[in-house]
Amino acid sequence: MELSDRQQQILDIVKAQQPLSGEKIAEELGISRATLRSDLSFLTLAGILQAAPKIGYPRMSIEKQK
Repeated sequence: MELSDRQQQILDIVKAQQPLSGEKIAEELGISRATLRSDLSFLTLAGILQAAPKIGYPRMSIEKQK
């Protein structure tokens, strides 16, 4: 599965600082939460990230996605 550059950046940020809220990820990337939402949805549905209410986004997949 091919990830966009922003999706890979999200994974790198989460890997380094997990779990991390969507708000913090958006802040790290310098984008709005609305812009981030579609990427987080994709990564969650693909099973790469897990959405944990009140906790944030811990990474599920160990291997770097290509």
